[in-house]
Amino acid sequence: MGRFNLNKGDRFNLKKSEGLNKIHVHLDWQGADLDASTFLCGDDQLIINDEAFVFYNSENRSEPFDVAKFGNKKRWRAETRPMSADGAVLGSIDDRNGNGGEDIDVDLSRVDPKVQTIYFCATIFEEGKTFGDVTTPTIIVTNAETGEELCSYELAEQFSDEDAATIAKLSIDVEGDWSFEAVGEGHAGGLQTLIDIYAGE
Repeated sequence: MGRFNLNKGDRFNLKKSEGLNKIHVHLDWQGADLDASTFLCGDDQLIINDEAFVFYNSENRSEPFDVAKFGNKKRWRAETRPMSADGAVLGSIDDRNGNGGEDIDVDLSRVDPKVQTIYFCATIFEEGKTFGDVTTPTIIVTNAETGEELCSYELAEQFSDEDAATIAKLSIDVEGDWSFEAVGEGHAGGLQTLIDIYAGE
């Protein structure tokens, strides 16, 4: 498989028959401090449990808290990755330099069977900024085991009033194969709005 540039609404199939189980998702941007978050949702398009909301401040992480090792929870969160309960999704350590990006790893073979859709979202941390201030926000999917770039999507829409966005999603079909879809939906209200949408709060 080679690189495929997606437009909004396009899908890229990730077939298990081709040995693709582990993918790396990179969110890249310039111009503002963005936070990536992931929502693992069931048939009702709501997260299946609290740990299915994977974000920088998640309590479920790649390592359990050890006071002897980390000293305090602030350092623990800064040095470990947020993780879904099934261990399938590893979120990014928070990047606060305002530019660059964040990384998410997904092991499709470990996703809880109740999960039908995985949403990849981003919110702007800086007060007063919107996606209109962000330059070339792009999501890039690679085969985590080979490093081959599979597809990418540049969020071309200018969301001048929105400070949150659902960028893309992974969906599973009845055959057990996953597809990656470019979504490109902007939202106002920051992270809380995304929680309202995907956690039903």
